[in-house]
Amino acid sequence: MSNGNGTLLELGFYSDFTNKHKIQFAYGVSAGGYLSSPGNKIILDQLFVSARWRKLRLDLGMIQPEEEYNGVSSTNGDFVRSGNSRTFPGYNLRSDFIDIPGTKGIIAFQFNWADYMMTDNSYVKDIRLHNKSLYVKITPHRRWEIIAGLEHWAQWAGKHPTLGKQPGSFSDYGRIIFADGGGAGATTSDSINALGNHLGREHLRINYLADNYILSFYHDIPFEDGSGTDFRSFPDGTYCFYYGSKNPQQWISDVIYEFYYTKYQSGSRHDRPATPEEIAKQDPNSHFYGRKVLGGCDNYFNNGEYANGWTLYGQVIGSPFMTPGLSDNLTRIINNRIIGHHIGIKGMAWQTTPYKLLLSYSKNYGTYGNKFNKDQFSGALEVTLPFRKLPFTIETGLYSDLGKLFKNNFGFTIKLSRKGKLIK
Repeated sequence: MSNGNGTLLELGFYSDFTNKHKIQFAYGVSAGGYLSSPGNKIILDQLFVSARWRKLRLDLGMIQPEEEYNGVSSTNGDFVRSGNSRTFPGYNLRSDFIDIPGTKGIIAFQFNWADYMMTDNSYVKDIRLHNKSLYVKITPHRRWEIIAGLEHWAQWAGKHPTLGKQPGSFSDYGRIIFADGGGAGATTSDSINALGNHLGREHLRINYLADNYILSFYHDIPFEDGSGTDFRSFPDGTYCFYYGSKNPQQWISDVIYEFYYTKYQSGSRHDRPATPEEIAKQDPNSHFYGRKVLGGCDNYFNNGEYANGWTLYGQVIGSPFMTPGLSDNLTRIINNRIIGHHIGIKGMAWQTTPYKLLLSYSKNYGTYGNKFNKDQFSGALEVTLPFRKLPFTIETGLYSDLGKLFKNNFGFTIKLSRKGKLIK
């Protein structure tokens, strides 16, 4: 077991939207100070201002994704951006679901368009980050919702330590939007495939809306290239079942089960030697002349040029089941082939004591390039103590990691917090 201690002081100020004006505004700032050995850290977590008009919203600055599934999901309902890492500065134009005219509210769509900067001291400096998504919701009955869509992320531009400045012009931005191959100044890999590091998810969600509860199923399919978008990576993905009560004072108000499988990755090989028949049909000038491209070895959240992959300040941006670590003295995703289970339960004991229990177990197989077989269990129990007469809230937490993937750890926290108006 490893031992450690620290003190975390968090302070945040938020203003929510009001209904007094056609254009509504909100803002927020939060930071934390961590006191520990060997060093102390101050982290700015959020700093943003938001404007909302009807069903459109614009966020400027650094803001965490909104909480999904009442905080019991291991990925916050999003395999690619789970909220596991720190925020990045930029803008995000997004919408609520907008009804399509002529469908009587049966069909609606939702979108977002965003661009950010990655501010950590990564292998490639000053990386830009593009994001967009489009979802369609079908409501065949007032109690049923079917939501399907696509979310796309791309790391691009920046300064590579050996390859120099990467393409970052407006025309290159167009290539990023459409995932086209690179132009002048692009690496060989980016010219053959697509400029930058592209990844994302295909998402399906089915909701049953009862009077007093919701039942939900969702499926996330991660992709790194075409083999993910055309379902060659099956059965990889997240499979989730969720129950949420509208009464938070029940003993059990929320339950989630998530199953993760990312072991296949469209197969173990990206390409193989071509047969004479296959070579006869190939372009002799092609980079893959003499090879048959299979599209496998997707290697989720890793990339050649952007060597730190899908990480920020050493933390994975997506599912925490994808494990970052040191490889060739660089932070990379060293474990992305997993079979995982997660259970989250939330409720209120004796109608006085809120609690949340999170349990995760995974079998971890490393990557196709560096295979291993390690079991891992992680658990967390958070309880808010029922001392209502005190001028602050006391929250306690127990945490543990047991297995061969991480060092065995046990942690205990006490959190004192107070919420209220700064100015009355």
